[in-house]
Amino acid sequence: MGLLSRLLNRTAQPAQHPTAVRMLEGASGKRWPSTPAFGATGSEVLAGAAQVRGRARHLRFNDPTAGNGAEILKTALVGYGVTAASLSPVDRDEQDAAFNKWAEANQFGALLSEVADALVTDGESLLILRTDDIGALRLQHVPAEQLDESYSLELGEGRYIAAGIEYDADDQPIAYHFRPARPTDQYQTFRAPVRVDVADVIHIFRKLGAGQTRGLSWFAPVILPLNELSQLQDALQVNAKIQAMMCGFIIDQNGTGPNPFDSENADLDLSIEPGAMRVLPAGWDVRFSQPQQMAQAVDLVAVSLRQIAAGLQVPEFLLSGDMRGVNYSSARTALIQFRSHIEAIQHTVLVPALNRIWSRWQLLESLRGTNSADPAAPAEWHFPKPQWVDPESDAKATREMLDMGLISRRMAVAQLGYDVAQVDAEIAADRTREAELGLSFGVIKPEQTGIQS
Repeated sequence: MGLLSRLLNRTAQPAQHPTAVRMLEGASGKRWPSTPAFGATGSEVLAGAAQVRGRARHLRFNDPTAGNGAEILKTALVGYGVTAASLSPVDRDEQDAAFNKWAEANQFGALLSEVADALVTDGESLLILRTDDIGALRLQHVPAEQLDESYSLELGEGRYIAAGIEYDADDQPIAYHFRPARPTDQYQTFRAPVRVDVADVIHIFRKLGAGQTRGLSWFAPVILPLNELSQLQDALQVNAKIQAMMCGFIIDQNGTGPNPFDSENADLDLSIEPGAMRVLPAGWDVRFSQPQQMAQAVDLVAVSLRQIAAGLQVPEFLLSGDMRGVNYSSARTALIQFRSHIEAIQHTVLVPALNRIWSRWQLLESLRGTNSADPAAPAEWHFPKPQWVDPESDAKATREMLDMGLISRRMAVAQLGYDVAQVDAEIAADRTREAELGLSFGVIKPEQTGIQS
């Protein structure tokens, strides 16, 4: 067979496809062409963090659903404030009292509330550790936009600035460059960035992937659904207003006769009252507008709320405030999962930042000569206790675990948001005062009932 014959035969033969193709459906795609791929986490966050932050702030302060979601997360994270319990073996009580005094004087609880709000809405929170005139610690909360994402620069010798953060040759942050701003600034103006050493800055954000250097708003997955839901609710409200309007149209069926409703015949009464019967001239008719109602509108809003709640990782009944379909079991299951999520963020994101505040406070107090405890002693942080769905059942379960030796009293008290040493001291003081006054509460003693044991 010649070369030409072989080419013709090969062309004429039908194409044979393999019987099996190894392929990941998620990497293929007939239903994926219009959806872009997501690149490296660090670069993607830097590219869109500022715009996402601006949109999230708009929703947080203008949309009631977004505002409620932010308040739920903020309250769950820090509540009315976080307290510290020193683990120093010497002068522990005095150190706790001194820190509580400093926290009260500097409104530490309110500052943590601001930090949590910024962490949720902006995706990150920045604190600068400063000192006041007497050498005590002062915390300055800086808005995220002052650490400009667009400020990047090569410094040479492997050093560089990326998104306002300066790195050394080993890619370790060594300083932050903040753009100064004043509360009275109405418009953004350029001011030269101020370099602040990394030891004096606490950068709080939740890392979503390797290489991420700036925070991303927690509203990022739900910004579009929130905006669509807001527009849907506006449309439904306008539709309801239109449906509430009874608009009538007087129609001349023939179009040939004179208009009996002109100014000369204004004495014709066209008002409508219950049970009224009106006589129209011959050839005239009345029709009323009948705007169509949107079917399944309530179900669509409910589905959208569940989607937004899932994106914020908040129970849907808390976000919407609708408790009609909630029972004890479903509420308990949802709250347990929500509290586990919050506890993970508290101990992986907030506690490291709080430890740095504690260390700097101890150092400055030791330099001032007001700290007699170990300046290197760590602290244990107690977050406000979550409210129980069924306090009696939870208390019984805790007591059974204590009796079985599964947890200690210190762990049980810490789960309530208290320090066990402080609780024991208060109990001892109560018992002493009760004995002095001849009072007795709690367990009834046999001698009080007159029964001999």
